Amino acid sequence: KNSRRTLIALLPCFHFTGVIAWGGNIHHGRNVVNPNGLTGATSAATHRRTHALHSTRERTRTETMPWTMNTEEYGEFDQDKEWAYVCSAAPKEASSSYDCTNIEGYIPPDIAGTMYKNGPGNFERGERQYKHVLDGDGFVAAFEIKNGKCCYTGRFVETEYFLDEEEQNQILYRNVFGTQREGGMLSNMFDVNLKNTANTNVLKWGDRLFAFWEGGRPYELDPKTLETLCQFDDDNGPYRGLGQPDCKMRGVTIDAGGPIDKMMNTGRSFTAHPHVVDENTLVAFKSAQNPKTKDIELEFVEYDADWQEKKNVKYVLPKAPAPPHDFGISDDYYLMIQNALALDTLPFLLGLESPTSSMSLMLNENPTLHVIARNPGKKSFTVELPPYFNIHAVPIVESTQNTDELVFYTNGWDLYDKKYFPEGAESVPFLGNWEGNYLDFNGSVPPAKLYRTVIDLKKERLLDHSEVVPGLVMEFPTQDVLSPSILYCGAACTDGTSLPGVGICKIDVSKNTHDIWWAEHQIFTGETCSVAKQNGEKGSWLLTLLYDAGNERTSLGIFDSETFGDGPVGRVHLRHALTYGLHGSFEQSK
Repeated sequence: KNSRRTLIALLPCFHFTGVIAWGGNIHHGRNVVNPNGLTGATSAATHRRTHALHSTRERTRTETMPWTMNTEEYGEFDQDKEWAYVCSAAPKEASSSYDCTNIEGYIPPDIAGTMYKNGPGNFERGERQYKHVLDGDGFVAAFEIKNGKCCYTGRFVETEYFLDEEEQNQILYRNVFGTQREGGMLSNMFDVNLKNTANTNVLKWGDRLFAFWEGGRPYELDPKTLETLCQFDDDNGPYRGLGQPDCKMRGVTIDAGGPIDKMMNTGRSFTAHPHVVDENTLVAFKSAQNPKTKDIELEFVEYDADWQEKKNVKYVLPKAPAPPHDFGISDDYYLMIQNALALDTLPFLLGLESPTSSMSLMLNENPTLHVIARNPGKKSFTVELPPYFNIHAVPIVESTQNTDELVFYTNGWDLYDKKYFPEGAESVPFLGNWEGNYLDFNGSVPPAKLYRTVIDLKKERLLDHSEVVPGLVMEFPTQDVLSPSILYCGAACTDGTSLPGVGICKIDVSKNTHDIWWAEHQIFTGETCSVAKQNGEKGSWLLTLLYDAGNERTSLGIFDSETFGDGPVGRVHLRHALTYGLHGSFEQSK
């Protein structure tokens, strides 16, 4: 029950939500030309407001972004209210199930299935606040849609850690991002049992629903009620090869699952980002670090629709303090970026710091793109990238017209940005001063941008690594379910400023065009799920949560990909707010 996790290879997701924007109108703007030749239809609203929240919405067209936050010009805007509100704990009424009756517009009748969403939902025990929002306990929300109606269900992931702390109403475990037990060094020294928050992602595959956090095992949930199921010592599905639920050292291997690992009761970790390639292929990876060599041993596994393994590929990341958070998949390769990080284990082992507080981002070392052979006859190789920190990846990697080239879309930080990464510095603290109940964008969080990386497979070299839409600050890139060349992401602004806020950007990389929809004032957005239309019409439906601080509620927004800039065709308003979430998925009804 009190399984001990080691520090090494355990650091989880690093979800840097420093990329979401403030909202505006629901209409198309006019086309503008970007410096690299991309055209994009953008629309926005600039709102002035008094210190009190109000419903008056004066709209003024702009061509860049709807809001600037915490600047001299718009200093009256207070992120400590609106942004803090959507990052606050899920209210008690969110843990419930009911039919949604407050619907604005309509729910397309051909949508049949369930959208799942996971993210942190609780941030205190015994009146002690967690030190970092990403240490929050996982909360899963489900939106079951059928015949133009929607049923909501929400529930915490009841891990053994969650249940222990809920029963005793105190913080009992150390966390990855900074939260520790009371008592300081003496209370936390040499305890490497890190809490599995199960707060990163949620996916249904093979009729089984799992909540993911990449520092440990997934947790299986009931797809209908979201009840956390008993975590048996089974060795099937995603659990195969991970070790026992109570393993003493998670994310560590001595002899690759051999007798020493079994004797020491070690176990591997499962990625928080498994990717669906087609209806019969799910790709994931498991990881563990060898404490002697400091190498991370990866195993990529491809599952069929019944969670049976179709393929596995082993690969080693040399001298890596933590596995990459995300990865991409082409017909013949897996692609992942190894960031330039350094880990000082001593402060963590002595109980002084959390794992992420013990890490540094090395500014004089370049990240490495690993191009890993997926199929026999292909060769793995590495490519050095310019100074860059990778966060997320677009899953499906496609070739250019030249079949010897691959294009990999990722998002992350530009380490040439001297505001956040000082010139001449050898390194910076990995998360800087990222602490508190919400991320402070007043100079603490670097802006994340979408990058296009092109590699030459024959010459094994980098051809290009550049912004897709210069100036666009964004997060949570996803792909259209029918057209992988169409990308969606949460948009923050178009002038490179790091902001929280809302917008949704649609990018057609095959046509070099983009379109941005800005939400109304005080509404935030995140990740978008693409759902194939079943009515014979062109395009797909887009589902995303709209976190409405002004009305103190969360809504499910439904867009038509073909009239994206016109705004949602429907909004399903909940009776309450949800905490700002991370990742999710949509399961089509069979």
